[in-house]
Amino acid sequence: MSEAARPRIGIGAVVNHPAFGRGKIVDYEGDSYVILFKGPEVRRVAFTFDALKAEGHVGDVELDRVRHAVREILGDYGWIDADLELGKRWVGGSMKLIPGKEDTQPKDVPIEAFVKKIIGIRDKLRVLEQKINAHATLSPEEKLELQGYITRCYGSLTTFNALFAAKESQFQGTGKEE
Repeated sequence: MSEAARPRIGIGAVVNHPAFGRGKIVDYEGDSYVILFKGPEVRRVAFTFDALKAEGHVGDVELDRVRHAVREILGDYGWIDADLELGKRWVGGSMKLIPGKEDTQPKDVPIEAFVKKIIGIRDKLRVLEQKINAHATLSPEEKLELQGYITRCYGSLTTFNALFAAKESQFQGTGKEE
């Protein structure tokens, strides 16, 4: 990757775009930032676009690059596990599902297994989001409508953010201001 095609602003940074307004960098893709704007609208903005300005903290681009590379390698070999994202206080824990009906047995679910399912949902939502944005025949209005459903799914999943060790792994809804 040439020096000109490298990110200068880190994932998680809040940015201002002259045409789209305020947004948050959520990922890198190729030679572009993936930015979530209000609405919700996801756009790709080239690393070389100089008019994109960070508000406050610009993040750690090198750490993002390393995290992304490690995740990609671990994912390729099937080694990404809930333990990598699970908060330390939850490791080895379980969820107890207690039925409202007295003659039904409660069920213990290992938190690692539960978090692995949540991570799977999150990853599938990200893929779906990318496929919607890249879809050739969907109108912008249809893309926006489908993006709204995905964002509401993320919002519903914010309940489980307490389980994640890193803030970057948590779900982001549209309910609160940056």
